[in-house]
Amino acid sequence: MDSNRPGVAVFGDLHNHCAISYAHGDLDDALANAALRLDFVSITGHADWPDMDADDPRIAHIVDFHKKGFAKLEAGWEAYLSRIAEFEGRSSLVTYPGYEIHSNEHGDYTIVGREHDLPMRLADSPDELRAAFRQAYGPPSGGTASPPVMLFPHHIGYRRGARGVNWASFREDFSPVVEIYSMHGLADSDHSDKPSLHSMGPWQHYGTMEHGLDLGKRFGVIGNTDHHSGHPGSYGHGLTGAWSASRDRNAIWEALYSRRTWAMTGDAARLWYTVAGVPMGEEAALHDLKSRGSEAAVEIELDATAAIDYVEFLANGRRIGLWWEEPAAPPPSEAIVELELGWGERGKQAEWTVAIDVEGGDILEVIPRFRGPEVVSPLDADGGSVPTRNTVLDASGGSIRFTTSTWGNMTNSTPSTQGIALRLSSPERCRLNVEMNGRRESAQVSELLKGSRSGNLGPIDSPAYRLSAVAPAMYRRSIRWELPNIEDGWVAVKARLKNGHWVIGSPIRIRD
Repeated sequence: MDSNRPGVAVFGDLHNHCAISYAHGDLDDALANAALRLDFVSITGHADWPDMDADDPRIAHIVDFHKKGFAKLEAGWEAYLSRIAEFEGRSSLVTYPGYEIHSNEHGDYTIVGREHDLPMRLADSPDELRAAFRQAYGPPSGGTASPPVMLFPHHIGYRRGARGVNWASFREDFSPVVEIYSMHGLADSDHSDKPSLHSMGPWQHYGTMEHGLDLGKRFGVIGNTDHHSGHPGSYGHGLTGAWSASRDRNAIWEALYSRRTWAMTGDAARLWYTVAGVPMGEEAALHDLKSRGSEAAVEIELDATAAIDYVEFLANGRRIGLWWEEPAAPPPSEAIVELELGWGERGKQAEWTVAIDVEGGDILEVIPRFRGPEVVSPLDADGGSVPTRNTVLDASGGSIRFTTSTWGNMTNSTPSTQGIALRLSSPERCRLNVEMNGRRESAQVSELLKGSRSGNLGPIDSPAYRLSAVAPAMYRRSIRWELPNIEDGWVAVKARLKNGHWVIGSPIRIRD
């Protein structure tokens, strides 16, 4: 199975915002925040809304900040291109330029360029954009290299006519992927447990991923944050994964266009699956799948960074495979330790200075789980005073140092915590020494695997912390399943984590 899988898993966010248009946060802060967690990013400008209800006095305040944001992006576009190119030149972060166009009729689209010379093309419909791209770059098929531009619909679940996806005007060319999750919610199906809570309204069936697939559309899936406070990759708002030949910008671009992608709502995970050897995101003939004899199997590999609840296999929207038991395992050779910070008085900000030292084991991977502030509309903050650069991380050798800010959770169901996880070797010998604002905690990883511990920095309602750990048997799955009796249409793999987050792989289109 692994022989068909490209080299490395890379993680990114192709749709998020800062103050280059009408959101919050300096571009340099947004780039620095992206580099905490991501391999690639596209920081998005708000560019246009051709069919905006500009004459409706009830939304005059909304029309006003949109128009000002569009003008600001246009005036600063060349400077934006230069700044993201310069940042990439001095970091390991791949930066793709991007902007979005709102549309009541067709749904909102994000436009992303492969190079730092992307011109801002405005059009009233996706078809007009595609025509402009064909004229500039030629048709997307007919060569080995992918076009240097893509467009994809986002927050697809809103109703048609209210900036939700219009599947009738969706085309595969220049649109290899569709954004199914962001801070707007998860629009994979009509029964999502992460619904839209945004002021724009609820989801409806027409805009779901499953309905688009049922209509015969072919696309890969991605998750992005759509964060509006300069924090690409903000934990819990969305994340894109892609299997890429390397971390080179061109290789990542080809991975996106090849639909070797998966969407995550929170925790980073590496997902790969095949059906009778056909990789996720591909297309296959039904008779070919059924003719492969002993090779006709579903194979799933999942390496998450948090405990897995269950893995499911869908065929045309119906769950036909489910795996949820934790397999028995020998003593682990590694473990993931999690530190979560925050809580305290509702809405009250707390500053954290944290040092983590590891004894008796090695740090195999640093897994940031930092969030940006929950501010979306320009009307929600005074003068752009949102603190958008609140985390600085230094990881070297066996030590981790970081500073961050938390805000007491605004509701009992909306977390504002910050966190970091470490993949560590030798959990039987490994010890974690943590200092948080002068408070010291020392814990053997083997003890944390038996159960978590928590504490406060002061009395009740003071900022608090939690230490926990999970073993590989909880965050890894390797599944081989005899090919079920499937029909033409589509299949996909989804995994739910025990903390309520999801990992969803790009569907495989099956034709009769």
